[in-house]
Amino acid sequence: MARYLIVNADDFGRSRGVNLGIIKAHKEGIVTSTSFMVNQPFAQEGASILKDTPSLGAGVHLVFSAGRPLLPPEKVPSLVDSQGLFLTQEALLAKAERVSQEELKAEFKAQIERFRTLVGREPDHLDCHHFVHVHPHFFAVYVEVAKEEGLPIRNPLPRNPQEVGLILGSLPSPLKDLPREVASAILEVDQKLAGSVSAPDRFIGSFFGEGAVTLENLLAILESLGEGVTELMCHPAFVDEELLSSSGYALPREKELEILCHPKVRQRVEELGIELVNFSILSGRR
Repeated sequence: MARYLIVNADDFGRSRGVNLGIIKAHKEGIVTSTSFMVNQPFAQEGASILKDTPSLGAGVHLVFSAGRPLLPPEKVPSLVDSQGLFLTQEALLAKAERVSQEELKAEFKAQIERFRTLVGREPDHLDCHHFVHVHPHFFAVYVEVAKEEGLPIRNPLPRNPQEVGLILGSLPSPLKDLPREVASAILEVDQKLAGSVSAPDRFIGSFFGEGAVTLENLLAILESLGEGVTELMCHPAFVDEELLSSSGYALPREKELEILCHPKVRQRVEELGIELVNFSILSGRR
C-alpha cells in the first residue's frame, strides 16, 4: 500500500511573514497544503496569494479562541468577552457547556463562507486553531459542520490508547491536567464523532516546539511513516512584528521553514517513495 503525506502549514493569513513563509515552503519545500485563518489581519492579502497558487491545497483554519468573530459580537455572545474578542482557550474550557453550539456553528459557517468569497474556490478541508476544540462540546459542532459541508477534517486525536499521552501535552489547561483515564474517555467520545467524516489515517504533530524542530526529527518522521494517508502539521514563516506580538510560538517558525526546504528532506521523500498530496486525495479531487 502506498504512503501519502499531507504537509499542512497552519495559520495562513495571520501575518505577511506567515503568508510568505508558507508559500516559500510550498514552492521550494514539501508543504502541500495550508489552513487559512480568515479572521486575521492579512487574510485579504493571503487570499490573493492563494488565487495565484492553485497547486497549494487550502482549507479553513476555524478560529474561536483568537481575534474577533466574523459575526457581530451580539450574534455570538457566548463566544466573546466584553471587548468583542474571542474568549481564550482557558476561558472557553472553563465554561464549555455554557457556550452555545448554535452560535459556534454559525461562526464556523461564516468563516467557511468568507473563505469562498475571498479565495474564489471551495476549501478542501477543515481544521481548528489551537486544540480547545477537542472538548466534546465543541468537537461535536466541528464534525457536524464538516458533514454538512461535505469536507474532510484534521483528526488530531490518538488512534490507540498508547498514544493518548502524546496529545495531552499540546492541549490547553485544564484538559492537559486531567487524569489520563478521564482524558482517554473524552478522546474516545471524540473518536466516535470523527468516525462519521473523512480524515487522514493518522496525524503527526511532533514537528513542533523548540526541541523538536530539527532536520533529524523531520527525517525520522519520514522514515517512520505508515501506509495510507498521514497529515504532518507545521508552522513555517518569516518572523515579523505582527507574529512576534501575537504568538507565543514565533521564532521556531523560521527554523521550520529552513528545514522544510532543506534538500535532504525532498531527497528522502523521493527515496522512500512517499507521495506528497493535499486533502483533496480524501474527496477524490487530486
